[in-house]
Amino acid sequence: MKDLQKRGHNMSENRLKIVKYINDPVYGGIGITKLELALIDTPIFQRLRGLRQLARVNFVFPGAEHSRYVHSLGVLYIMGLMTEHLFKQGMLNEDDVIKLRVAALLHDIGHYPLSHLGESVYGYCLDNQNATSIVEIHPPVNEKYLYEMASSHSKSAHHEHLGKYIVINNNDIRKILVENGLNPLEIGEIFTGEYGSRNMVYTQLLHSSLDADRLDYLLRDSYQTGVKYGLVDLQYLIRLLMVVEDPTLSENNKVLVCNKKGQHVVEHFLMSRYFHYSQVIFHKTNAAFEGMIRCMYIKLVQSRHFLFDSLDDIHNNINDECFLQFNDAFLETALKKYYNTTIDEEYKRLYEMYRDRIRPKVVFEAKDLYETSPRQEFSVLKWELKRNPSKITEIVGSDRWGYQIVPITLEKVHGYYGISERDINQEDLREAVKLYDPDTNKISYLAEDRLSVINKLANYKSEFVRIYVLEERGKVYDYSKMHQDICALITS
Repeated sequence: MKDLQKRGHNMSENRLKIVKYINDPVYGGIGITKLELALIDTPIFQRLRGLRQLARVNFVFPGAEHSRYVHSLGVLYIMGLMTEHLFKQGMLNEDDVIKLRVAALLHDIGHYPLSHLGESVYGYCLDNQNATSIVEIHPPVNEKYLYEMASSHSKSAHHEHLGKYIVINNNDIRKILVENGLNPLEIGEIFTGEYGSRNMVYTQLLHSSLDADRLDYLLRDSYQTGVKYGLVDLQYLIRLLMVVEDPTLSENNKVLVCNKKGQHVVEHFLMSRYFHYSQVIFHKTNAAFEGMIRCMYIKLVQSRHFLFDSLDDIHNNINDECFLQFNDAFLETALKKYYNTTIDEEYKRLYEMYRDRIRPKVVFEAKDLYETSPRQEFSVLKWELKRNPSKITEIVGSDRWGYQIVPITLEKVHGYYGISERDINQEDLREAVKLYDPDTNKISYLAEDRLSVINKLANYKSEFVRIYVLEERGKVYDYSKMHQDICALITS
């Protein structure tokens, strides 16, 4: 027992000492501890170098070539700033800091090729299995139309849960964590948000409206794409953070809050993130290409011509050398190889458009901003797309089309008074930004503050729908008539 205690004491010595700096274009030098360096040096973490942070956004913004690897380092950096500030204030202890830094570093280790796009592909395959194997070829009567594949946004194969599985089961990662006195399951549950019911502060720092992950991708994506939406006052924002006890909670009552006196900085961050999503992530050209790529990706996986053909297959190989190849470059090679061998003419046409960067044509777009429910025409359009797509096929004159429905909100909760009394998702309440008034010692939600612009806008959902067509060779399209016919469909 004494030997174990002595070992545990030695493990805690200098655990936060910086042993290396990594140069970064956004922050300058990112300090790395010995434990973090060991995790970074593992082959499975180095795999992240081969995964683009923004998938094919680089078709629109050529500078968007940064990887999940550098983003993970950035999240570590911001988490380091956050935890250092809270540690100096006596609001976190050394164990908290170490766990949160490690969780920040590993939070994206479960990402797929082309990031969220790949996640939706394996989720689609998991949702649409018709036998013990998801890759069994569907009988012709059960074939999925192109628009069904292109429009899939399934989260059944969420990257965070794959990441937790890797942290728990990968030999290299697990060994390093255990040797340093960390519980792999606990680390995984911190970055999935599952730990929130036991420690709300952990969830708020890495899985909330105002967390290290969102701060880095806003700052980094803005820098790489050249847009200016990410000009957030990071240092001041971090100085606003506090950990206080919430008297309304009976247990685990410590929460992360922002000093109310600086709430305008938080409001600016939330507004910047809103515009980043609407103008960069969901740019219409990127959305069109992603729908086309998703179709190819699904066809490739279901044909058994890719590295892994199911989520179970991925799980079974996280300790094998082949998993290290599971990246964007391998996918690009596999897409081309399948093009050269398949007799699937639909796939061939998709690949040729992708190869030549011919984006699908957006033939109809509708936007709405609403508080309780969208306007009637908007609702009808969504209903027709999901429940009666044959009408759109008739208007387009082909089933080679897809659609995108994107809702964007500013905050996790609405701006009504009495929000804590409403029947609302507890996870959303944990993730919403909380304010602390040092003069009154009261905690409130930012969305509840009637003097905040977020209070006025949090009640609203911005949503847009796009319909795009994959043009067939030699076919003449009357896009003006298509637009008119769709308008007539949703207003009749």
